[in-house]
Amino acid sequence: MQFGPHETEARDAALATLCERIRAVSTAPLNEPAQLLLEALLAKHPGAAALFYGSGASVARADDPASIIFDFYIIGESYDALYSSGAMKLANKLVPPNVFYFETPSPFGTLRAKYAVLSLDHFEKLVSEETFHSYFWARFAQPCRIHGGSTAMAARLETALAIAIATFCKRAAGLFDGPFTARELWLAGLGVSYKAELRAEDESRAAKLIESYGDWAASVTVPALTYAGIDLDIEGAVIRPKQTPPQTARAWRLRGAQGAVLSALRLLKGTQTFKGGIDYIAWKIQRHSGIDLEITDWERRHPMLGAPGAALRYYRLRAQTNRNA
Repeated sequence: MQFGPHETEARDAALATLCERIRAVSTAPLNEPAQLLLEALLAKHPGAAALFYGSGASVARADDPASIIFDFYIIGESYDALYSSGAMKLANKLVPPNVFYFETPSPFGTLRAKYAVLSLDHFEKLVSEETFHSYFWARFAQPCRIHGGSTAMAARLETALAIAIATFCKRAAGLFDGPFTARELWLAGLGVSYKAELRAEDESRAAKLIESYGDWAASVTVPALTYAGIDLDIEGAVIRPKQTPPQTARAWRLRGAQGAVLSALRLLKGTQTFKGGIDYIAWKIQRHSGIDLEITDWERRHPMLGAPGAALRYYRLRAQTNRNA
């Protein structure tokens, strides 16, 4: 798409506004448990940057830090810098991202995290309009903190996050035939992105997230749509596009179909790449049921082979617990 001088100036100003908003989120201090996990992860991946994003950040403020899983993304300069294994590089490129389990001791108890891994170039592509499915750009349209990495990497990540917001807002705007508010756009956009990932969240989940983000939706929606090249009339809180946004409900239905395939592929891949996953599952079971599976070293070394035995042990222990109740 070609832009005239005035449109280019407006888009540059909108991008600057978005980056300023992203920077403000990043500079806010993390709570101590999240900071401890962040430092441990960056020590594990020297030279990389970490993203602490979305619902993980909002949930972490309210709960006992030893009772939740924190979510991070580790962004490296390249897959060569992140992995020595060719198979891991290939898996990350073909079905991104690779996801890992991480835990570290702390004064708060054992802190746990899931962290995903991407190269910087790949991340920039995945959050842009080059990527049809919403998995990445809907996730990173939400408030996200940038930590670590070089100054140049942080600048590229700021721009990538701004593009994610613009992509999300543009494609969510295509769900409306007429005017909308920022809140309505984000409610609709998050709702369809959950469905596209086959996630079970109901409508109240998106509303709670938007509320927890404060003025995020109200402050980024207009500059995001402007950067996306959509001319707007603004009347108070009402946003009225001057032209129909190009994305439609049909595109979101296609994302749902694509999401079913991607979810299955990620689940299958996760059995190989989610190192420590069997300990994570055992911890979740103990947290919710009080049953300690006592995972063996052999099961940790061979999680696919060990999982059936651990499952049988769980059902046996649960039946015993129910008999003694």
